[in-house]
Amino acid sequence: MTFTRALLFYFAAAFVCAQMATLWAQEQPQQEPAKACIAPYQFIELQDKDTGTVRDSYGSSSPVLGMYERISPDGRFVLRSFSGRKLGDVALIELPATNAQSIAEVVRSYRTPLQNEAFPVQGSWRYLVNPDGAHFVFADVLARQQNAKRVFKGGMTGFYAAAAELPAAADANPDVVQIRSLSWPLGDGLDTQGQGSLTARTISVNTRTKSVVHDTGRINLCAERRKVDGVMYALPMISADGLEFSAMPQMPVQGQPLMRIFSFTSSGRGCVLHDSFAQASSKTIFGYQRADAPANVQGADLAYMDHGKIYWYSRALQQAFALTPPLPVGAAGQGEWLATAFPGITRDGRIIYGATWMNCTSKPCRQRVGYVVADPYQLPAVRARLASQQQAVAAALPACITQAEVAAQRLAFARQHQLTN
Repeated sequence: MTFTRALLFYFAAAFVCAQMATLWAQEQPQQEPAKACIAPYQFIELQDKDTGTVRDSYGSSSPVLGMYERISPDGRFVLRSFSGRKLGDVALIELPATNAQSIAEVVRSYRTPLQNEAFPVQGSWRYLVNPDGAHFVFADVLARQQNAKRVFKGGMTGFYAAAAELPAAADANPDVVQIRSLSWPLGDGLDTQGQGSLTARTISVNTRTKSVVHDTGRINLCAERRKVDGVMYALPMISADGLEFSAMPQMPVQGQPLMRIFSFTSSGRGCVLHDSFAQASSKTIFGYQRADAPANVQGADLAYMDHGKIYWYSRALQQAFALTPPLPVGAAGQGEWLATAFPGITRDGRIIYGATWMNCTSKPCRQRVGYVVADPYQLPAVRARLASQQQAVAAALPACITQAEVAAQRLAFARQHQLTN
C-alpha cells in the first residue's frame, strides 16, 4: 500500500471511528452509496513528476507546492502562483475525483501564460485574470496552456486583486456578464502598504465578442462607516457571488481591528455590516451559501489561514473552527501538519488547501506536500456545537458532504466549461 493510499484509508476509517464513532455507527451502514459521506479528511500527495522539486528545510527534495492558490468551484482545479521552475510562474493543478484509485497517477498540471498573483473570476471561473487586468478564457488556458491569448483587459489591477461574477438579472442580456473586482489598498508608503481606503470596480463583458461594454471605473467604498471603522482597511476579499466582501479596519473608532463582512449596497458605493469576527484572522476566502441555510443566515461561510492552520468560519454558528488532520497511526508527537497555502471552499462545502506534513517518524524529518480536502461539517467541535443549538440551525447544517454532491458539482463544472468530466 502506498503512503498516500494508507493516509486515505486512515483518514476515512480511523479518524471517523475514533472521533465520531457514535454518529457514524448509526448513520453509515444505512446510507446508500450515492449518499455516503466523503472522508472527513483526504490528503492528495504531490509527486516529483507532477510539479518538479525544491529543496526543503531538511536538505532533501520535495515537490513544489506553490502559494497564493485558488480552488475551482468543483474542487477539481487549483490555480497557484510561484509554481516552480518546471511549471513557470502560475500553473493549474488538476486534482483527482474522489473515487480515484491511485492519486499519484491522476494529478495533472498545466502551464499558463499568467503572472504571479493571477486570480480567477470567482463563482464561474469563466476567466482567469492577470494582475494587470488581462483576462484569459479558462477553458482556453486548459486547452492551449502557455499559448492561450488574452481576450480583453479590465477591472481592478495590482497586488492581491480579486474578482467575482455577479448573479444575472432576470431581464439581462444573456451574452453579457458583470464582473466586480477589488484589490489590496495601495497605502501611501512602506509603513501602510496594503492599508487604505477600499475601492471596487464593475465591468460588463460581452462573452460572445469578449469585449468590455461598460465600466464603472473605481468606486470608493464605506465612506459612511468612517465614524465607526476609520478610513484605513486591509485584507479585502470579495465573495464568490460578488455581493459581499470582507475587510479589516486598521484603526477603528469603535470596536476592535477584527475582520468585518459587508454587503455592497445597490449603488455599489456603500457597505452594510453583516458580521464581525470575534477573534483575530488573516485574509478570508468566501464559499457558497447553501440553499437550505436558515433565513436569518446571510451569505456564505468563509475560511482563512492563520499561524499554519486553516479555519472554517460558519455564518450560521458565527464561530471559527480549526481544520487540522490527525497524524497517521504511530506518528503522534513525531511531526505536524502545516497549512502552506490559502484555502478555498467548493460549492458543496469542502475546504481544500495546500499543506505540508512534517514526517518525523524517522530522522532526518521528511516533508510530504500536497492538498488536504476537508469536510467541516464532520468536525467533532462542530457536531458538539450543533448539539447545543436551536433545532432550526442544527437542521440546516448537514451531517456531512456526500459523494453524490461532490460528483454533481464536478459534472456541472465540466459541462459549463465543456470539459471531459
